[in-house]
Amino acid sequence: MTPVACIEAADLANAVTAFATIFSGLIALALCALVAPQPRRWLWVYAGVVITGIPTVWYHGFGEMAIAGLADSGTNLLLAWLLQVAVLGDYYSRRTRVWVASASGLINLAAVLWRAAVSLETARTPVISFGAFGGFHLTEVVLILDVLLAVALFYIRRSRIPARARPLLTLVTAIFLVGMLLATASNRRVDLQIMAWHALWHVAGAFGFIALWAFNHVRFSNVTSSP
Repeated sequence: MTPVACIEAADLANAVTAFATIFSGLIALALCALVAPQPRRWLWVYAGVVITGIPTVWYHGFGEMAIAGLADSGTNLLLAWLLQVAVLGDYYSRRTRVWVASASGLINLAAVLWRAAVSLETARTPVISFGAFGGFHLTEVVLILDVLLAVALFYIRRSRIPARARPLLTLVTAIFLVGMLLATASNRRVDLQIMAWHALWHVAGAFGFIALWAFNHVRFSNVTSSP
């Protein structure tokens, strides 16, 4: 019988909860097919959720190798960019879409190329540090800025969002903020025996993507209350 490989508890938690990311993207795609369709640009976002979960499992489950870290960071930035493109397609002119998506895409590409060019130690060095607790390295900072831009694009056009959908936008935003707080910790930080911070970020993100589907469902299907 082949022995079971042993990995650190935090790495195991991070790898297993990354499957929640994959499943949330698959569920969002299934809901689009079974409940109500959404614009293709949003299907690309949900597909991006599935794609980014795969290298996350690889990275955390097999020793956090440099190539896996690059794939993990790169697909996260791709997902954030797809989210921006989707929001731009909902509410903005073609000129704005081209300029914002192009500028953001170039910045994200530069971050990926930087990540590929430096050593793993350099890539992990925080540019925003919280001491022994953790911090954000460069690609994580770019990722946070990406998502903040996507959220800002929604709120700039908030008046055009159906009133019934606005509370769901608030919910999605709140989940993002909770996830960002959880992500401040080191990948291996575990407190109170069960507080695996990075793993909880994966779980929060998965629920956030399902909430995002619900927000879009209300916007695009014009759901109304029953009499």
